[in-house]
Amino acid sequence: MAQSRLSFDANADTPIHPLVLEAWVDAEQNYPGNPASLHREGRRAQGVLEDARSRVARLLQCSAKEIIFTSGATEGNNLALLGMADALSEQFGRPLSIWTSLAEHPSVLGPLRMLQQKGHLLTLLPVGKGGEISNEGWEKAAAEGTPDLIALQWANNETGVVQPLHLLQHFPSTPFHCDAVQGFGKLPLHTDVLRAETLVLSGHKLYAPKGVGILRVSEMALIHTILGGGGQQNGVRPGTESPALAAALALALELAMEEQRTFAKKANQCRRVFLDALHEKTSRFQENHTSKGLPNTLNLTFSGLDGRMLLPACDAQGLGLSAGSACSSGAPDPSPVLQAAGLSREDSRSSVRISFDRNTTKEEAHEGGARLGETVLRLYEIALR
Repeated sequence: MAQSRLSFDANADTPIHPLVLEAWVDAEQNYPGNPASLHREGRRAQGVLEDARSRVARLLQCSAKEIIFTSGATEGNNLALLGMADALSEQFGRPLSIWTSLAEHPSVLGPLRMLQQKGHLLTLLPVGKGGEISNEGWEKAAAEGTPDLIALQWANNETGVVQPLHLLQHFPSTPFHCDAVQGFGKLPLHTDVLRAETLVLSGHKLYAPKGVGILRVSEMALIHTILGGGGQQNGVRPGTESPALAAALALALELAMEEQRTFAKKANQCRRVFLDALHEKTSRFQENHTSKGLPNTLNLTFSGLDGRMLLPACDAQGLGLSAGSACSSGAPDPSPVLQAAGLSREDSRSSVRISFDRNTTKEEAHEGGARLGETVLRLYEIALR
């Protein structure tokens, strides 16, 4: 009999919440107009859009004018970083000093590398276990001067580590961009996050449809537009907005905030159950996450196993897990985050991420841990032949 599928990849994608799906369908069917049109249908669609914008603003404790709807975090990170760098370098009349960490998501490191190629100085802060910024690296960088722009994630998508954003208090005047995708709905919303001049969220990580996200641009932020178009959303993100996607995302964010404590408690229980079940089968693994990280995330290294076999073997046993990234052939590419945190290329390749969503039960977590343990034991037997 075929085993049931168990998906533990919530940090990559989440199933749409039933209530959020209802909200999307309702808005799409009943408010189909273009929100920029001046006729009645357009004004009704605009009403749905602006209601969603106001609801998101209440959650992020800001003005509705600061909320920009995007296609997701990648677009938001590019709009924010490229737009702020352009504005700040024009104001200062020189290239910028930009700080980020070696553990950032590719959608942050990508535009920052583009800025580096244009002559801006990019400082990549070193990280320790799990990808957490090291105090030594921070102090060394701080001793060399004050940055013009800082870009840091709230929590890491691979290991779940929460970054020490309180360190930003040492540079209160430096603009800060926060990739808050993984932290929202899993951690209490903190003032260190809300103080960011620009902040991004992604809908499909929060039980909303794919293709919608948030870029919050503070009224105090200095930012240039990098896209041309019809001037929608203050020109920061011109183009026709989707009232249905905006309404769905607003509800998803509200539900995530309401359920944050409950989710964190349940996810922590699943973490413990999963690890206990895995320990019953094998102890031949290393934990790369930290106890103070995201409540739903585990990152494990199985030293000595061929990473090209590990994920396919898990998939064959009905386990939907992930590595840091994947190449076009489907074989796991060594995680840059884990390598920056001190793991070898081989150990980074032999690592998996387990992340639970709101629907994961303790029974599923136990079964998943047991299945992973059995799979790993078989692979170790093969490796020793």
